[in-house]
Amino acid sequence: MRILDRLDEIYAIAQHRAGYSREEDAAHELAAAWMREAGLEVFRDEAGNLFGKRGEARVWSGSHLDSVPTAGKFDGAIGVVAAIEAAARLRDAPLAVVAFRAEETGPMGSRKISSFPDAFLELHIEQGPVLESLGEPLGVVTAIAGQARGHKVFEGRADHAGTTPMAARADALVEAAAFILHVRDCAREGTVATVGAIRAEPNATNVVPQKVTVSVDARSADAKLLDRLIGDIGFDVHWRSDPLPMGDAFAVVLPDAPRLVSGAGHDAMAVPNSSMLFVRSLNGGVSHHPDELSSAEDIALGVDALTDALGRLVG
Repeated sequence: MRILDRLDEIYAIAQHRAGYSREEDAAHELAAAWMREAGLEVFRDEAGNLFGKRGEARVWSGSHLDSVPTAGKFDGAIGVVAAIEAAARLRDAPLAVVAFRAEETGPMGSRKISSFPDAFLELHIEQGPVLESLGEPLGVVTAIAGQARGHKVFEGRADHAGTTPMAARADALVEAAAFILHVRDCAREGTVATVGAIRAEPNATNVVPQKVTVSVDARSADAKLLDRLIGDIGFDVHWRSDPLPMGDAFAVVLPDAPRLVSGAGHDAMAVPNSSMLFVRSLNGGVSHHPDELSSAEDIALGVDALTDALGRLVG
């Protein structure tokens, strides 16, 4: 299967293709060659995003080719190679394929595009276990969850770990531990909340922690639920994005497919009139890991759906 072969070629460049690195450059060069084979005119914008265009294209499809250090071969790259395959099938259709830069660190490239299409379609692996649990190969994305990120600081007193009685301690990490459980308990249906980073000071094994900073990541596809979650947790918000509804381009061609919310961010967040399709992730939905897997059969169905949706949009 040509798509799987191309995913292997991209992965062979490097597991980690950081944004704006030589490895990402090499992946873009491969994609540019495949775009030309599909009959597309290749160019780049000032942000380094790669485009393959045919005619007066107002409909785009694609994703990203950068990856995290522990990446598998499907995240991002599947959306680019699937879009190229769809463009090859729709040989005379006026459409464009895009490989955005540095999605994993922003996304950076898609936020810097200066012109917007009438529609953008992104095929992506689910990066979660829902479709596998449902026994369904494809899922239509209805929205990308809004996110709030920030931190909470706990102040205590640094004391000797061996000589300070337990009752006399002001242990900042103990207070932080209670807060971490509080974060978990605040996440009700329709929301998720995570503490993923902890910094203890002075960070010594024989000193009672004096200061602890913990991160908070809160998400929901419902803005009201996200607001309530932020208030219930109680933390300093550094950055927030609102939930973003997706278009219905895939819903039209897959009326019976499950509807899902994306808890992860994607390039589609930065492009107006976006629609997203998830391909089932296997191995329990693991992603950002070498065990990331989608089957050839599911990918083929996803490319068929993408081709159908693009063909309808371009007439």
